[in-house]
Amino acid sequence: MASDRYNRKEFLIFVWVMFPYVAGLNAIVFGSCIFQSLQLFIVSFSLTGIYVMFLGYYLFGYVAAIINKRFPLNSDLFRRIGTMLPVFYVMNILLITGLYTYHNLLAMLSCPALASRFWWAVLYACVTSSILTFINEGVANWEAWKISVTETEQLKNNYQKTKLLGLRGQVNPHFLFNCFNSLSSLINENEAEAEKFLNEMTKVHRYMLGCDDEQLVTLEEELKFANSYLYLIEARFGNAIATSITITKEAEKKYLPPLSLHIVLEKIIYTNSASRTEPLQINITSNENKLLITNTVNLKCIKENAACEEGLDNLVKKYKLLNKPAVEINNTSVVCEIVLPLIDKEEVAA
Repeated sequence: MASDRYNRKEFLIFVWVMFPYVAGLNAIVFGSCIFQSLQLFIVSFSLTGIYVMFLGYYLFGYVAAIINKRFPLNSDLFRRIGTMLPVFYVMNILLITGLYTYHNLLAMLSCPALASRFWWAVLYACVTSSILTFINEGVANWEAWKISVTETEQLKNNYQKTKLLGLRGQVNPHFLFNCFNSLSSLINENEAEAEKFLNEMTKVHRYMLGCDDEQLVTLEEELKFANSYLYLIEARFGNAIATSITITKEAEKKYLPPLSLHIVLEKIIYTNSASRTEPLQINITSNENKLLITNTVNLKCIKENAACEEGLDNLVKKYKLLNKPAVEINNTSVVCEIVLPLIDKEEVAA
């Protein structure tokens, strides 16, 4: 008899199955003799039940857990069962052999264990193991499906939050006012620069609107957006903000959630003070499978920081729901570093 330790209800399933299983096993091993009295039935049931609990549940469950770790994926279902059942059948032969030895050594029952029924008992144990294995597999897959549905809903909700956060930046009165104010000044001073500013502003809003339904985008696409976004910011702040972007060609082909850079850059710019004498320095670099965004720290104390923190928290949750490495946030008194894991194309296809 087996119980698989890879779902939360396996012990409850074992308890429900154990009572009819032990009664049936005793009937096979001892025949009608154990039904001569209620006391004899209870004693035989208790002795066999103890044996089955400690060997049947814990030993078989331990082996099931090892096999489940070897083949953990849903796609490994047939390989997992195909490995588990033959192992259980061999173990059931040993289990029934041990049961006969156990009762013969204890000699606490007036009914002898019938040697002629040994293989019937083995067959009964193997059939029960098979049934219990399929029940546990069904429960485990049902639980995995429910978790998957819940995480998918959470992921959708987080993407909707990201969409709203992105649109918030788009319709933010201060952001729009500053952009139009800068554009107005450029029109009077330099029409060519004004046209370029308007073009970059259009790119920013087009990207915000166009990528909201995508789960992942290439870093190359994110960098195009970041360059346009930073152009608008630098046009407004001038020398008060200094940016540097150094990304390898290999890294550009990797993936990350859309608007990740917008969330990080918005947090950096709107939570730190910047001036020509103490410019805010922002560096974006790549290192293996990571995107590193570092900035100098000169925090402002404003209520708007809460919205920026919400956006970053949402990005952290998104990586978690995608089952990807966690976002790293390393803070010191002078420098803040945010590390975004980059995702390979093979992982996206999977």
